Amino acid sequence: MKARAALKLSMATVGVAALLASWPSLVGAQQIGSRDIGGVVTSPAGPEAGVWVIAETVGLGTKRYAKTVVTDDQGRYLLPGLPGDTQYNIWVRGFGLVDSKAVQATPGKRLDLKAVPAPSALDAAHYYPGAYWWSMIDIPDKGIFPGTGPQGNGVPVGFQSQANWMNSMKQNGCGNCHQAGGWMMRTITPYFDRKDSMEAWAARLQSGPAGNNMSNQINGMMTPDGGLLSRLANWTDRIAAGELPAQKPARPQGVERNVVVTIWDWGKPTAYVHDLIASDKRNPTVNAWGPVYGAMELSTDWVPVVDPKANLAYEVQMPVLSPNTPRATTVNQVAGPSQHWGNLAYWESRVNAHSNVMDQNGRVWWAATVRPQWEQPAFCLKGSDHPSAKLYPITRSTGAETNTTDFVQNARQFSAYDPKLKEWYQIDTCFGTQHLNFGFDRDNTIYGSIPGGGYLGWVNTRVYFETRDAAKSQNWTPFIVDTNGNGKRDEGYVEPNDAVDPTKDKRFNVGCYGISVNRSDGSIWCSNNVFPGRFIRVDLGANAPATAITEVYEVPFPQGYGIRGFDLDSKGVAWAGGSSGNLMSFDRSKCKVLKGPTATGNHCKEGWSFYTLPGPRFKNVEGDPGVVSSPYYVWVDVHDTLGLGKDWVLVAGNQNDGIDAFKDGKWVHIAIPYPMAFFAKQLDGRIDDLNGGWSARGMWIGWGGRAPWHIEGGKGTPSFAAQFQIRPNPLANATN
Repeated sequence: MKARAALKLSMATVGVAALLASWPSLVGAQQIGSRDIGGVVTSPAGPEAGVWVIAETVGLGTKRYAKTVVTDDQGRYLLPGLPGDTQYNIWVRGFGLVDSKAVQATPGKRLDLKAVPAPSALDAAHYYPGAYWWSMIDIPDKGIFPGTGPQGNGVPVGFQSQANWMNSMKQNGCGNCHQAGGWMMRTITPYFDRKDSMEAWAARLQSGPAGNNMSNQINGMMTPDGGLLSRLANWTDRIAAGELPAQKPARPQGVERNVVVTIWDWGKPTAYVHDLIASDKRNPTVNAWGPVYGAMELSTDWVPVVDPKANLAYEVQMPVLSPNTPRATTVNQVAGPSQHWGNLAYWESRVNAHSNVMDQNGRVWWAATVRPQWEQPAFCLKGSDHPSAKLYPITRSTGAETNTTDFVQNARQFSAYDPKLKEWYQIDTCFGTQHLNFGFDRDNTIYGSIPGGGYLGWVNTRVYFETRDAAKSQNWTPFIVDTNGNGKRDEGYVEPNDAVDPTKDKRFNVGCYGISVNRSDGSIWCSNNVFPGRFIRVDLGANAPATAITEVYEVPFPQGYGIRGFDLDSKGVAWAGGSSGNLMSFDRSKCKVLKGPTATGNHCKEGWSFYTLPGPRFKNVEGDPGVVSSPYYVWVDVHDTLGLGKDWVLVAGNQNDGIDAFKDGKWVHIAIPYPMAFFAKQLDGRIDDLNGGWSARGMWIGWGGRAPWHIEGGKGTPSFAAQFQIRPNPLANATN
């Protein structure tokens, strides 16, 4: 046995030596340039294919700059286009390995690296994406549903199925804020010094300014055995006792080895970044090589900015319109001490900037608070001569009136920044905003979604910049469905709680979450994330808002459910991800019915298609894809900004340490292995030079969890902006 092992090792050594000797000729013309570092990764078993090589420095204008590439099938790697005359720490990470010791090098050098095989299964599993650890949690059995309340089976009546419960655990509940399976989340630290894990988890969930929300969410997910709280405690207890994920991730294959990931730290360690924007989705060459801007939601009023050309991170303060605008601390009070920040009320924003887009001139627009909710402009109210208010006033009401909506939903309006002029614009609106998108019209109309508003609003930006008149430039409409089938919108429609009248139209009390505009016909589409979920289409007509007609399409349950983010491809097909564990699409051209008394949501099942998401499954979910991934947002790459091709659908699979790309039945996983516990929200794409090759284009995304200290690195680690690119092969140099 010893002789055979020695012979095997000797042959491996000879093979590696031969590979090292032939490496330059194997690479051919793609040599190590003055801004590159390249070499071969080997271990005692020979060349290591499909592992990551990471280069990191703090010698530039950001706290951290890091670039990650993947080795090819012969263990070769090339880190391209490293900026600056600075030292980089370089190491190897991969499934089946533990991190190698970092080696220092400067660009222009060849550096061969030694991979370190994991000494145990536990050591190897430390590097698994969070989804593999999260797959170990127990999901309540289907048999305990539907819920009948405290006097019945103890399950809340809102949970009519296992799917309802999973939706609240995934992206329409806990999973919209955290990567649950990361190391920080799958351990209970000594800070939570309680008698058992149940008490420790209760303390964790009460901590910080989100404590009240988290506790309410958990308390609402009770089951006879204690609900999600007991399942979290059981999960971490089993992990502490040595239990490992039953499913294991595979190393990158094929085009996945061509991925280059670059990250820049930005923002404050206590501030999270909900979204980012790099360009105008209608024309991704806007803002070429320019700064990337974040959206900070509740955490801070300071907008994080990264200039990727200068490798510089800085912040710009977002102002408000009214001095009476309250801070997040008035609502999000600290319920219990945080493990990391004690009783610090670290969410102190007034602007609550949720998401952002860029216009054709490079101005950045945010869905952001500019004034208190109670300062609703007079032109919004009943009795106003504003054309939208005449049709559907938005008043300071309790929501009891049948033709109004609760003003509390109007938590955000518009805030815009012109980087060239260093000038801010706050646009007060009657309607609320959460996600934004521009239309393809000559007025560059911007549309704002609001999940609970019951209406769609928009601002004609051409009129606004010509007049600076917020009232004149805005309009809104309720969602009126053509249920009498006459092809037009009629007044005297029936209200949401009334039965369909085949002689009248009907108002639907739905809201918008993700929002997109069809480039072909100008219709506005959005997702509604009330279970099981809906897609909504609005045709504004020739004289909006009076002519606006809505169509509503409900996701067929149980095939799909739990949608959130949303986008349209170049053909007008709508896409979203589901808590059901699948990507879903809706093609309106397949519908047999578009209007009339049966067009109330369930009338076009033939338009839907479903595709199971990649990654591990929950162990005890049956009759359902059961995939762990929580697809928070979906973004369609209509311009091929990434390099895979046009109309690839990119899914922010928030437990899976990366992005999943889909087209024509094929999935590509774009991993972001460093830092671990990656959590994605909004995506954006930009082409810096149409003729510049792969390195002049790419996708942008920010780390979007609410607790940056959950990232690898822990307390003091800020959020980061990431760019990922696809090169033609794993050894391609930068082309710009």
